[in-house]
Amino acid sequence: MKNFIFLSLIILFLGKTQNIYANQNTFIVDNIIVKGQVRDNNYREKYTNIAFRKGFQKLVKNILQIKDQKKVLSTDLSTIKSLVETYKITEESIFENDYEAKVNITFKRNLVSNFLYKRGIPYSEAERLQTIIYPILILNSELQVFSKNKFFAEWNVEEDFDNIDFVLPVENLDDIAFIKNNLSVLEETNLSQLVDNYEIKNSAILILRYDENILNVFLKTNFNNLRKLKKIELKVKNLQDKKVRESVINSLKYSIHDMWKKQNLIDISIPSYLTVNAPIKEANSLGEIIKKIEKISLVTDYYIEKLDKNSAKIKIKYLGKIKNLQNSFIDNGFTFQIIDNEWKITLAG
Repeated sequence: MKNFIFLSLIILFLGKTQNIYANQNTFIVDNIIVKGQVRDNNYREKYTNIAFRKGFQKLVKNILQIKDQKKVLSTDLSTIKSLVETYKITEESIFENDYEAKVNITFKRNLVSNFLYKRGIPYSEAERLQTIIYPILILNSELQVFSKNKFFAEWNVEEDFDNIDFVLPVENLDDIAFIKNNLSVLEETNLSQLVDNYEIKNSAILILRYDENILNVFLKTNFNNLRKLKKIELKVKNLQDKKVRESVINSLKYSIHDMWKKQNLIDISIPSYLTVNAPIKEANSLGEIIKKIEKISLVTDYYIEKLDKNSAKIKIKYLGKIKNLQNSFIDNGFTFQIIDNEWKITLAG
């Protein structure tokens, strides 16, 4: 009978996908899987160290632009471990001599920030992006509708891209007619009607024109109501090759993720300050307001400037763009108004 041993197995309701997310004080990378053979008694330390490096690499790829990643991906293990606050082996097993473990790692935000600051590298919030992805494929000036559009069919074949949910649109004859009527001028055409009817408000529309081994991509994104354009040219010898398409799709996913990260960049060398006025309607309102402010990862510090029975003026120190702070307030249960340059925040509901 084969020897089968479970070591400190903890059953958790976790998905297989690795996730990277942030709160005010930490970055968390979970579900890091490490595996290999057991060759000596130090196997656990060996594979935990591998998990540290994999977790750091995952974090870097999710918060840094592609152009900055190579500056730190080769960071030595001792430096990586110095950025770790805690780690936990959530699942662990040995089958014969094969070891496998799942690890969660928490990185201390201020240590990561200082590490990047010393290297002059801005970082992005580790926020998950959910977006409609609408690939429009034109081969030799002929539109490939959904059934023939391999990019549409294969975009989500590989679903392990960290921290992005790509949602494909449903097939719609009106959309196809609209695209055909504007085929030669899609780059200049407002294509928002293709994505406006979906509950997901973020969108990325790809116009892919392939001719004579060149794939010209015109990318239109609308993330948090900020519209951006990008042109990409790829040399592709054989677009009929599935492996080639897989590589192209992966490259385009990285480009979309990079645009998302660039929009959410934080320069820790330039903090900003904002005073908000918060009405106090009930005895426990101030406590609830403070709890929600503390959950906003962009906020690094705050204090109460003025307090009376009706309201509190709270001065907030934050990183990043003011628009992202506005979105963070909404995401954390506030409504806000700006009246005469003064922010008034109210608990929603």
